[in-house]
Amino acid sequence: MTLPILQLPKMIAERRSSAIFAVVIIAMLWIGIAWKYVEAVHNDEREAERTNQNFAMVFEENVLRSIGEIDKALLYLRRSIETRKDTTDYHTIVATTDVLSEIIVQVAIIDAKGIMRASNAGPQPAPPTDLSDREHYKVHVASDEDRLFISRPLVGRISHRWSVQFTRRFSNADGSFAGVVVASLDPAHLTKFYDKIDLGPSASISLIGSDGVVRSSGGRAGGYGLGTDLRGTPLYAAIEAGTNTTFETDEPTRPGTQTVTVRKVRGQPLWVSVSVDDNDIFQPSRTTLELNVVVGIALTILILFAVNRILRSEAQAVLKSRQLGLTLEHMSQGIMLVTRDLDIPVINRRCLELLDLPADFLDTPPRFDRLADCQTRHGRLRDTALPNVPPLEGADAASRRLTVCERALPDGTVLEVRTAHLPDGSFVHTFTDITKRWQAEARVARLAAEDPLTGLPNRRVFRSALDQVGRQEVAADGTVREFAVLFLDLDRFKVINDTLGHRIGDLLLQEVARRLKRTVRPTDVLARLGGDEFAIVVSRLQSRPLLDQLADRLVATIGEPFVIDGHRIVSSVSVGIAIGPHDGRAADDLLMAADLALYAVKAECRGTHKLFDPSMNKELVDRRQIEMDLREAIARDGLALHCQPIVDLARNRITGFEALARWHHPERGMVPPTVFIPVAEDSGLVLPLGEWALREACRRAAAWPGDLKIAVNLSPVQLTAPTLVETIARILAETGLPPHRLELEMTERVLLENSDKTLHIMRRLKEIGIRLALDDFGTGYSSLSYLRSFPFDKIKVDRTFVADLDGGSEHVAIVQAVVTMARALGMTTTAEGIETPYQQEFLAAIGCEEAQGYLFSRPVPIEDVPELVASWAKRHTAAA
Repeated sequence: MTLPILQLPKMIAERRSSAIFAVVIIAMLWIGIAWKYVEAVHNDEREAERTNQNFAMVFEENVLRSIGEIDKALLYLRRSIETRKDTTDYHTIVATTDVLSEIIVQVAIIDAKGIMRASNAGPQPAPPTDLSDREHYKVHVASDEDRLFISRPLVGRISHRWSVQFTRRFSNADGSFAGVVVASLDPAHLTKFYDKIDLGPSASISLIGSDGVVRSSGGRAGGYGLGTDLRGTPLYAAIEAGTNTTFETDEPTRPGTQTVTVRKVRGQPLWVSVSVDDNDIFQPSRTTLELNVVVGIALTILILFAVNRILRSEAQAVLKSRQLGLTLEHMSQGIMLVTRDLDIPVINRRCLELLDLPADFLDTPPRFDRLADCQTRHGRLRDTALPNVPPLEGADAASRRLTVCERALPDGTVLEVRTAHLPDGSFVHTFTDITKRWQAEARVARLAAEDPLTGLPNRRVFRSALDQVGRQEVAADGTVREFAVLFLDLDRFKVINDTLGHRIGDLLLQEVARRLKRTVRPTDVLARLGGDEFAIVVSRLQSRPLLDQLADRLVATIGEPFVIDGHRIVSSVSVGIAIGPHDGRAADDLLMAADLALYAVKAECRGTHKLFDPSMNKELVDRRQIEMDLREAIARDGLALHCQPIVDLARNRITGFEALARWHHPERGMVPPTVFIPVAEDSGLVLPLGEWALREACRRAAAWPGDLKIAVNLSPVQLTAPTLVETIARILAETGLPPHRLELEMTERVLLENSDKTLHIMRRLKEIGIRLALDDFGTGYSSLSYLRSFPFDKIKVDRTFVADLDGGSEHVAIVQAVVTMARALGMTTTAEGIETPYQQEFLAAIGCEEAQGYLFSRPVPIEDVPELVASWAKRHTAAA
């Protein structure tokens, strides 16, 4: 509703007069505050001057009293000297004359030559001290006047303390100058009383000589330092003027200005000074001003606020209405205010867009119930997106002020509808498009349950499914339902992954997942646990034979060749099976049982399946016991080294030995290396075991005759140790074995694991001078490219090829090919497992350089090597 035009000039005049009246009131207020402050400043100034003068008078009286007491003591001491017959016994005079008081720190007697003859300070009797250079002595020598002299502050040569010297001359019986009596005053005494009086934080008092030198100083501000020369300062100028006065000055050593009062000490060449910072003097007036300014500002703000409310109330209402409209139109949410009578006074454009309502509803919104009908009939929705909101009353209204629901639209849009109930019975609807958030949450939930590579359920979902199946093991009729857990592990996957690359390995895992998924039932849960490990939960197991058939199908489907990116890959899968609840009711028990079954498959025959058997648990316990016993044996030096000779076939002489670890268990007897070496590799004990074997072998070999070499096996685990090269170099240095006499043997498996790092380590070993041998050649997956890439000095042909040489099998051609290839690559060939003379003759004929086996000697304790070498040489020398 607008006002008539004729009323506008009156309103403007009324507002103008109100503004002028407010300005006048504010001006009078601040003029009063300023006048009050000026008056307070004058009062503070007068009060400070009066206080300074009073303190100066008191200080003067205290100084006069102290001087009188000291002079009285000096006169008494002089009289004691002049009245004695023996005037040279000064020590006795000082000791027997009671002249000390609380203000005198020392009395002394100086003779006519300026030598101090007695003092009550320092060691007694006081040693003679030359004080002829002191001012308080020289002033009496130069003058016959009998007067009290007050010196400048100085550090006593006997007391070693700051003091002001009060002196008088004394005479001989004939009136001639005989010396000086001295009383030393502690300068702090004159001002310490005033330190206890609250003169203010910036107040200071000083006793100043007419020569401008400070004799004493005190107060909270500290004042001037003892002995300070004030000549050239405004304070000394006031002293030179010779009148008691109060003035303002600006001392360079103190911030701001100070009010200083100086007063002459009656009858003495001394002045007292009292100084107070103006900041402290005018603090009360400033405090009053600050209070008045705060009150004035508050009153000014109050007046301006009142005038502003009068002048701008209408403009603010218009501005707020415009701002509210802009806010509603630019919100990312739709908003709607519904009254108790279901009218809609507020609705924004975003709300119409989200609910697919006509644009004219923005200016003329219908009632809420009609809008809901319109949304259903004319909008894109089959069912209204507006919740049915009954009015809330009583206790229900207090407990349900805010409700939230989600509505999914046919086009995939998801709306979050929040309804806030207001105290007057109305309510506010807000509509938020949460489609992207809902999709992101769904994606996160899917990623949390899926293996990202294969799309199969992950370990968490697998565990949840296993727990759920375990809870349903008892049917409604009371019978026990069996179910199965299958652990699957791809054989040789690491070799494939390392040789063909991780991309091929990932594609292989995806194809394996597809084949496994086609093999299992829809009701079974197939999951990837990680790496090349898969697991299956078979619910409602019908029979054991059917479970065996499923396992056979799984093995068969993975056993079929894969063609991945042009590579033909043949792999197999090992399956361990546990049946619940027979093998365990808890999920952890079943998982352990399936894992034990898988371990048994991989230990005995890969590419098959096995059901869990309780004896497998015993095998695991035995393996753990072996690990603990082996750990103790290594710690207590319970292992031994045996050595098997390596023979040069052409010269029929021993060229070296291979060191073999042997373990004689106190209860089990001799434990085969095939048993404890895998345990050592799995548990990490192979590192201390290998270092022990290497050190012991090098230590023993260093004492062998001739140029015999020692060969030590190096496990793949040792090659991963970051300090392997440094450790070997240190052992060689400690034992004194030349590097060329050490030969390290490693299997083909080492070449397939991180070949770049392995090649780097081998080259470093070669730089030291160590020989490298490829052990058990032909049993793994070596290729010619490996032999050409790695710096081997020797190839050792596995005993499986040598054993068949007597029968003339295809192994004859293989051994011939290996010898020929090694010779072409500049490598030595050593054949293992020689047991017959024919094998020796055949290998020598085809050019194999070295051999070892039972034909020559079984492994013997390392301490028996010198005896074996000697007997070998003796035997073959006799035969020759």
